[in-house]
Amino acid sequence: MNRFALTLCLLLGCVAACSRQLESQALGLQYEPPSGMALRSEQPGPPAVAQFEGGLEVRSVPGPAPKLDAEPEAVLGAAGVPVPGRRLNATQGTLPAGPVARYEFQQGTSRTLVYLLPREDRFVLVLYTAAERDYGPGSARVERSLSTLKPTR
Repeated sequence: MNRFALTLCLLLGCVAACSRQLESQALGLQYEPPSGMALRSEQPGPPAVAQFEGGLEVRSVPGPAPKLDAEPEAVLGAAGVPVPGRRLNATQGTLPAGPVARYEFQQGTSRTLVYLLPREDRFVLVLYTAAERDYGPGSARVERSLSTLKPTR
């Protein structure tokens, strides 16, 4: 094998090994988390849960999806997630994956960002929790990464 071919193989191997993209059958989605938030664990569920470094979690909850205008406390309850403090806001919007609801909570010196993505037979929650001092930059990175969220079923 010549030097160019060997270098190309090594480079392609590194790109494949260094990819952060998660393709999960259990979650039914593809997602590329922000850099520095590598996948730590994945449980098939139900609900299927992927936990990432830095306070990021993605859940795929089977069953009927809550409506986008549902109270965030009810949405979290349906997913088996404790309410992470006092609600700061609740809004609706759209991602490439579809319509979403967005919530923010505060408890003590930490804040939590929650996105609800309803699907036909389930709903996906993206949760990000961080200390107040890290929340702004971290939540901005998480929100930018949501453009890579693609349901596969």
